[in-house]
Amino acid sequence: MTELHLSAVAYEHGERRSIAELSGQLDAELLGPDTGLCWYRASDREIWELARAAAARTLADCPEPPDLLVYVTENDHGSSDSLVRLVSSLDLPATAYLRVSGHDCGNLGPALLLAEQAIAAGEHRRVLVLLADRVLDGDRSQADTLSVVSDGAAACLVTAEALDVAGARYAVHAVSTATDSTAAAGEEGDRILGTVALSGTATGAVTRRTGREPADFDHLLFPNYRTISQQFLCSAMGVPVDRLLVGPVAEFGHCFSADVLVSLAHCADTGQIRPGDHVLAFGDGPNSWTSLAVERLG
Repeated sequence: MTELHLSAVAYEHGERRSIAELSGQLDAELLGPDTGLCWYRASDREIWELARAAAARTLADCPEPPDLLVYVTENDHGSSDSLVRLVSSLDLPATAYLRVSGHDCGNLGPALLLAEQAIAAGEHRRVLVLLADRVLDGDRSQADTLSVVSDGAAACLVTAEALDVAGARYAVHAVSTATDSTAAAGEEGDRILGTVALSGTATGAVTRRTGREPADFDHLLFPNYRTISQQFLCSAMGVPVDRLLVGPVAEFGHCFSADVLVSLAHCADTGQIRPGDHVLAFGDGPNSWTSLAVERLG
């Protein structure tokens, strides 16, 4: 794959609220003290406005404007108008733009693959990736009781060369997305087995490209699911649970496809991911799984 770098990661969330407020709405399993869940984030802002807030911080130290904006959202049903508002409000009149969707909470992988292709083709050099979503129907229970769903956005720059900007910078060594249109069908146990199979396919591709087995990475980073679910997935990959890096699940809950970027920024700020660390991160949707191998450069 074309060498990629992630930098200038920023994020924006809604207002902080206790999950205790959702008693009677959430599955009781999500309210237990051993889930790692504590707060969720709620916002009345439009989805594109959450994206704009995150993007403004990403662009603050960017030496040159991006030449492509990739807007990643599942629930913004007026995205054509939203894209025009985004490039206008961010003062990016010459920036090309498009939307990525279709993988629900697993949209990060396809967005990065699209950015890679745009850069490899020589058409673009700096891609601004924006991931933003919020709950529209009031239901904050994620499928299979994995987490509580929050409103928010994350942004980053994807470039071929490492940029000299503030914050943690990551080299992307491999990204792979596996899909199966039947993975979400059937009983809960079948869906879980389907997810594990997809994870094996995508992670196997990353292993071949990097020469690293999952246990060779310093950290495994999953979306902000309840702790026991992350531990199960880690064990299913044959990796010791002490390699599991739990992101800010207690603080932010699960924010659609933004979790991985938020965790990469947050865990670098807290010193949990140090320069030179290799991270195997994941994202999944109902019928897809993405595995992402990154190395923190600084």
